[in-house]
Amino acid sequence: MRSRAFDQVGRRVLLCAFLALLLAGCQGKPASTSSGSDIAIPDQEARNFTLTESSEGKKSWTLWASYAAMYNDRGLVDARTVRIDFFNAKGDRYSTLTADQGKVFQRTDNLEARGRVKITTASGVTLETDSLQWINTKSRIVSDAFVRVTRKGDVVTGYGFESDASLDHFHLSHQVQAEVREQAGADSLP
Repeated sequence: MRSRAFDQVGRRVLLCAFLALLLAGCQGKPASTSSGSDIAIPDQEARNFTLTESSEGKKSWTLWASYAAMYNDRGLVDARTVRIDFFNAKGDRYSTLTADQGKVFQRTDNLEARGRVKITTASGVTLETDSLQWINTKSRIVSDAFVRVTRKGDVVTGYGFESDASLDHFHLSHQVQAEVREQAGADSLP
């Protein structure tokens, strides 16, 4: 009896080992593993992060983020759940940007925003898009993504957006559509 029980257990072990070898052989090449050299590890991480950019003692913008990772070698701050207030030369806030993600390129002071990007100006202009960039040397906002701009009820949409910082003077280069709403109290054309 002992030998039969041992034979059955032995057969099961051999069968399991055979199946394991068979399955391992059917998987093909093993998955490559990362050497770690392509993984970027931040130099610093912060929660509820604030960063202020100033020039000659005057505040240019202030960024708040729920999370930020700083990469010193790339001069990059990568932030999540972002709000940025922009200030004019007098120190007055003239617009606020919100986005799911933001990047600050510290060497150029360029900014990039992605995911549910919205800018609202003090004058009531609203811009909505999926992504945009602030080009610091030109003081310009640019985007190749679909953009929607609302001003006093009028709506302009399109692609190839470029604007000044206040959104007072902007340009869309293609697939431009406009919806102009009549203002209450305005004279209507016959």
